[in-house]
Amino acid sequence: MSQHDFNIANQSFPATRTDLNNALVALASNSSGDAEPATKYANQWWYETDTNTLKLRNEANDAWISIAVLDQSGNAVQSITTAGLTLGSTAISATGTEINLLDAITRGSILYGNASGATARLAKGGAGTVLTSDGTDISWATISTSTPDISFPDWTSPTNTYSSSGTWSKGSLEDTDLVFFFAVGGGYGAGGGGSTIARAGWSGSGMILFGQAKAFDGCAYVIGSGGAGNTAIDRVAGGNTTVTLSSSNGSTVYSTTTSSHSLATVAPRVTTDFVSGQTNNPYELIAATYPKTVGGVTYQTNGLARSILTTTLAVVFGPGQGSGLADNQTGQYTAGSLGTPQTSLYSGDGGSGNGGNGVYPGGGGASRYSGSGAGGNGANGNLRVYHV
Repeated sequence: MSQHDFNIANQSFPATRTDLNNALVALASNSSGDAEPATKYANQWWYETDTNTLKLRNEANDAWISIAVLDQSGNAVQSITTAGLTLGSTAISATGTEINLLDAITRGSILYGNASGATARLAKGGAGTVLTSDGTDISWATISTSTPDISFPDWTSPTNTYSSSGTWSKGSLEDTDLVFFFAVGGGYGAGGGGSTIARAGWSGSGMILFGQAKAFDGCAYVIGSGGAGNTAIDRVAGGNTTVTLSSSNGSTVYSTTTSSHSLATVAPRVTTDFVSGQTNNPYELIAATYPKTVGGVTYQTNGLARSILTTTLAVVFGPGQGSGLADNQTGQYTAGSLGTPQTSLYSGDGGSGNGGNGVYPGGGGASRYSGSGAGGNGANGNLRVYHV
């Protein structure tokens, strides 16, 4: 340990030689000592022996910059003092504590940002778990190894009923919440004018969609209007009720159409009997098999079918056909083949009597089979949504 003012005074040769040697020793030992050198120079090194700290004098020569603390017993650098470490051109902003999380990290653990915005460790989950997010934080969750049951809603109690066109939003529903869309098209207007072959109005078609709320979010729905009754022979078609998924969900269009029934899954789900409201499994949406008697009423072959048959069986989801003269599926028209309007379990009945209007939603108008005037109007359709 040696310190010197590094100023060689005029003196005799032996004293000069001693003074030079002392200066060189101080220079070689970084001016080491418990106290700072009495004479200090800009950019001068000083090793403070009582704290084992290597320091450098700043260029203003008014303060010391601590560089590192040494471990003299272990012959190692104990710490480096820095206001920020730069690798290449990137400044390191992480704290030492955060960087140390990389040291001896347990097998399977991951680093993540915690609620304080700091780096933290998350230990691995148990066997069969997956990493999930609640939209804010991550965690491990158990994978379900069985197919979850899906419960049908109470079809008589929709969460929302829409009678005019619009755009559907999931609102407060979670993305994965399940919803049913039950759509009915507009019923047909019936023929009239007293003709012996004036046709009764068919009903609108039924359609059921099922999937996650995120698949329906932002979809546009158009409600089909009922067809107007007329004084001609033929019936007048009602409008289709359609559901069009948003562009981010593929812009797929689902329609009640004019086919016998319409049934679709927006996300795969569900099987069997729609009438009973039972829990079903696995994920496949198919039409129920009829005739089926529920509450003393026997329903026609397909539970979603619109009513076009020359039978007085009721329908389940599709509305009913109006009464009066009707097509008996062979091209002939006979009086009274549908003298009684068809009824529906969950939609509107057909119009009754002589030229009666169809019942909302979707019922077909009754033909005017005596006297002058138009047949009954078909009822407008609607859309019912159920949260399950």
